[in-house]
Amino acid sequence: MKYDACIKRIDKYLTSFNAQPLIVDIQNGNDLEKILTHFNVDGNIILDVTKFCRKDEMPRIETLLATITSETKNCFLRGLTSLLRLYGEEELRNILGTIINTTIAGRVVVMTYQCERLLHFSDLRLSRRIVICEGDSVSFPKLTFLSRELPTPSGECVVDGIEKISEIIEKNSCSNIYVITSKDKKIFSKSVYDISNLNKAYDIVVNKNNLFSSLDEKIGTDKEWHYLLKLLNENITFSEICNNEFGNFQCLEISISNYSTFSSNKKWLYFIALKLFGTKNNKCLNLAAKKASNQSLLIREIYRSILDFDNANEEFLNIYLERKKILNALGNPIDEVIDFCKIVLQKEKNAIYYLTDNTRQEKELIITLIEKYYQDLEKTQLENILTMVYPDLCAYIKDYKFGKSLLDKYFSLYTQSKVINKVMPELEKLVNEQAIKREYNLILEPRTVKIDEINKNNSILYFVDAMGVEYLSFILAKCKEKSLFADVTICTANLPSITSKNKEFVDEFQNKGIVVNFEKRLDDIKHHGTDDYDYQQRKQPIHLIRELEIIDEILNKIKLKLLNDDCEKAFMISDHGASRLAVIHNTENKWEMTSKGEHSGRCCPKTDADVQSPYATEEDGFWVLANYDRFKGGRKANVEVHGGATLEEVVVPIIEITKKPENIEVYILDKVITVSFRKKASIRIFSKTKLKNLSVCIEGTTYQATEMDNNIYKVDMPTLKKAKYYKVDVYTSGNQIASGLIFEIKKEGSQEKDLL
Repeated sequence: MKYDACIKRIDKYLTSFNAQPLIVDIQNGNDLEKILTHFNVDGNIILDVTKFCRKDEMPRIETLLATITSETKNCFLRGLTSLLRLYGEEELRNILGTIINTTIAGRVVVMTYQCERLLHFSDLRLSRRIVICEGDSVSFPKLTFLSRELPTPSGECVVDGIEKISEIIEKNSCSNIYVITSKDKKIFSKSVYDISNLNKAYDIVVNKNNLFSSLDEKIGTDKEWHYLLKLLNENITFSEICNNEFGNFQCLEISISNYSTFSSNKKWLYFIALKLFGTKNNKCLNLAAKKASNQSLLIREIYRSILDFDNANEEFLNIYLERKKILNALGNPIDEVIDFCKIVLQKEKNAIYYLTDNTRQEKELIITLIEKYYQDLEKTQLENILTMVYPDLCAYIKDYKFGKSLLDKYFSLYTQSKVINKVMPELEKLVNEQAIKREYNLILEPRTVKIDEINKNNSILYFVDAMGVEYLSFILAKCKEKSLFADVTICTANLPSITSKNKEFVDEFQNKGIVVNFEKRLDDIKHHGTDDYDYQQRKQPIHLIRELEIIDEILNKIKLKLLNDDCEKAFMISDHGASRLAVIHNTENKWEMTSKGEHSGRCCPKTDADVQSPYATEEDGFWVLANYDRFKGGRKANVEVHGGATLEEVVVPIIEITKKPENIEVYILDKVITVSFRKKASIRIFSKTKLKNLSVCIEGTTYQATEMDNNIYKVDMPTLKKAKYYKVDVYTSGNQIASGLIFEIKKEGSQEKDLL
């Protein structure tokens, strides 16, 4: 029936004597409103179904029937069918059948909504009281039941209470209606409407944006999902939220450096952002986010992520460095460090490649793995490993160029032996030879002589007890990092190599009014095994970790003094060195002395009844051992030992440290040189300023320079014979001042051919 005919049909009914209701079925909200507006005049009542509903309840049908039965005025009932559809079509049909057969006092027009299929009754006479108004039908909306405990989504169609859905449905204003209700969709199992429950914040989040459907609800707590929902309700997308919180959702790895400062909610938000968007520029972080089942496991998975990569892969170094940077930003939490140090052992020999020098625990494990797997590795190969995983330890074992073949060879072997925790046979042979020959007396002068020669004006002194020359390579590497210059003088301590016999230089500085800083921490470690370094408890040289840290701390103090102009130069001078290898050698001297050994058996008082060992020297009323034995009666050392005459105990440095000069410029004067059978390779280097102890390093070999006139230095390189380009690194007193300088060698005959 057309709209106009429908109006006439209702008018006719209202003026009739019919004692039963008229049902008018409407197909859309516009027609419904037009009809109700038309009849909303004096004397007519527009009755909404909500009048018969308590808050958040369905209508009370008995009360509704009683009202329309007794009402004497013209009455239009609206909204009933849109609400009853929650019960299903069968229940709706039954109630409509009851209403149409009800005897009433007045006139009642029941406005149904898209119910034509349900208005075919067995009693054909009822069809006279059914009007189907033609019109375009509108699809039913989807209903979303929203818990009262959850925040109301903004920008959505929301009604408070289930009773209010009919008006919204019949106005055709929403395709999805959020119903704030305590009801569950289960009680409306036969509903005509598509209903979903949003009893939890997670449900609403997923409903708002399907992006989150890939996330398991258990990935966050209800409180965390509430937090996200609150942000989403501010009418911004998740990518915009990430941009606001973390800078750029496409570069989330940038924000990991601030992760430790995030609130717990923000950490979780960052975690799910990683889950959803990933990190294209950081493979470890990307993998960790994928593997972590919740935010609390993210850091653990960052630690473990590196284990999925082959250390032989060409990309491994970049991945390793990315992860190392992240772990430092995260503060290297101790529980995760310890966990990783356990699980990394699955890599066996290769485990060392997956460790960093971020923490003491990892450094200790590196040293343990070196002893277990790498004792027989070539030193250069060990350096290649350590340069990545523990650069400071690599700097320690790198060869320092003493310019004396005996010292070069000896300390190269010594530092390697100390790190691998094994007295190398070649070193033991050399130690025993030198215990008898003691050639250091011929090539080095005593410290007392060298102290007299140095200019002490405007200086300060750090008396570093027990700092031998073994640390020189490390010290120069650290000076380079800190833009400091170190001028090293090598000399010998007095025997026996104990502090009481080797602190005469302190008075020389103090008598000139120079500040002396006494640094005993190295000696305390070596004597007392502080910080659980006792050799009897743990055999690996893990004390070396702290030794290097202490020296680095001293250099930092020196740099601060120099930058503050508290002095022009600082001296690091030691009384004596110490021997780790005499401890791990663990042997007693077979020549018994009348007196008991002192200083862990490295020396003992001399008596006339003693028989001299060939490995002992007499000095200042003591027998002093120059091999790795100890005199009987002396207690075993805790960590390291001194008092003897091995090179590591008796050879000591005087290190003068200054700020790195800013005006150093060096050039190779001979860009192309020729060589022949008789003519050896030689280049000249010019420096704008006068330099001390100039040397160059070419392809791993060091060549000393000879000073000529006008700040020109000549470098003879007899071993270089191959025609090609060479790169040159230049050093002064062991400090690198230039790198990558280039010259070319040509064969003399080939040059003549070129000229022809």
